[in-house]
Amino acid sequence: MSIKVKIIQMIKTPFGAFLFRAYARIAYGLQFKVARPEDMAALYRFRFDVYTGEGYVNPEDYPDKRFSDQFDAHSASVLTLKNGRIIGCGRATHYSALGLPVQQFFSINFPVQTELSTVIEMGRFMVDPQYRGKARLATLGMSLQLSAYVRRDRSAKWLIAFMSEKVRRAFYDIVPFEILDENPPSKAQLEARTVRQGYWDKGEIHPVMAESSRLL
Repeated sequence: MSIKVKIIQMIKTPFGAFLFRAYARIAYGLQFKVARPEDMAALYRFRFDVYTGEGYVNPEDYPDKRFSDQFDAHSASVLTLKNGRIIGCGRATHYSALGLPVQQFFSINFPVQTELSTVIEMGRFMVDPQYRGKARLATLGMSLQLSAYVRRDRSAKWLIAFMSEKVRRAFYDIVPFEILDENPPSKAQLEARTVRQGYWDKGEIHPVMAESSRLL
């Protein structure tokens, strides 16, 4: 077992999680929290700043300088803070009448007997480009916050997301996502991808899935 895997295993324990949070706070001034209603305006602005900075969206399409969608109402968001300022975020989205965000973009062949009501989607993970060197640390902290949230939901059995193979491999020890089978996307799904065209242009993206119990 590699040192990296051993560290992840330690963080999965209550004491290990406590030590990790203390280390992140003392060494780097980072704190992690579940977003509250009063945090959402700043969160949406942070998403806008990151997406426009990366060239994923056209700023002229968002005159209020906020990036949100219809799934935020069915999600719990997490934040990484440094000196009270958001430098990272992510969210967990429950299945609802809207479906899941991933279904906007992919025609997925879900494993047999998968009940979508038991699936939670992990998404909108991003870190301020100035702190990309701490991206793994931030993702670990936010994943810890989300793991506590997911475990409280006894109906949750699966996690789903979509990402590049590079990202999947980089964070496999945090969540061991496996690539799902998919059918060719529909015209509507291809059109939905134009909202963040720059993201899709950066490489091949796939839907992935893992058991919720495997999250940290």
